[in-house]
Amino acid sequence: MTASSRPPGAENLSPPTSPFSVAVLGAGRVGGSFANALRAAGHDLIAELHRDDDPSPIARADVIVIAVPDDALPGAVAVVERLGRAGSVVIHTCGIHGTEPLEGCGPYIAAVHPARPIASPEQPLDGVIFGVTAPNEMHQWCEAFVRDLGGEAMFVATEDRVAYHAALCIASNFAVALAADSAQLLGGHEILIPALRANVENIARLGPDAALTGPVSRGDVGTVRAHLRALPPHLLESYVANARRVLARAVGSGRLDEAKAARVAEALEEAMVR
Repeated sequence: MTASSRPPGAENLSPPTSPFSVAVLGAGRVGGSFANALRAAGHDLIAELHRDDDPSPIARADVIVIAVPDDALPGAVAVVERLGRAGSVVIHTCGIHGTEPLEGCGPYIAAVHPARPIASPEQPLDGVIFGVTAPNEMHQWCEAFVRDLGGEAMFVATEDRVAYHAALCIASNFAVALAADSAQLLGGHEILIPALRANVENIARLGPDAALTGPVSRGDVGTVRAHLRALPPHLLESYVANARRVLARAVGSGRLDEAKAARVAEALEEAMVR
């Protein structure tokens, strides 16, 4: 669907108006959630395509949503370039990429990434913030599209896209892995749920630095040393790395004075050289 392959007059087309026909390429968790939300908003879902499905319905779609893993994006884009019609909007849902992978798909392109974990195709998108990268002339259209999904658009510059995605991975993926480590120590995750919810509520109410609690942020070096002695070796490095981050945040925000911080830092350093 390059400019040279368009029919005469295609340059005068504009993005489709609502309601529109939609083909979703990649009917997994994210693709299924997009499809369900768009169907509920009154759009015509003409296809939800798995990897080995016939891709020909793409040629009839006003909007094509590519919801595949990052590594599969080039192959999916190649299919859309071959089959998509001039004037259609082409969207991908990958977090790390801007619109560069879609440059052969015409002028109406956007990256629309849900800035939250999507655990199943049935997960609603109400209240979700979407990281959107698109040409300036597509911003208004993207805002309306994201509203139809149930969310809110946050525009991310192309050069900021990787940092945006890394930030989400730290807050989401890493937090889940740390919760799994905690659950392993406790013999189950159930006891963690109230604490995790309270953390989110405190962050929302106070901001991240003010929500810090615990012995590291207080400079309670005795408790920290006890933790370090009790931890199994495979969790020691993780504890120390995360404690150093808590320490830096506590000092930087004025929560902890330098003298107490130095004693905690010394304990962490000693634990790593044992």
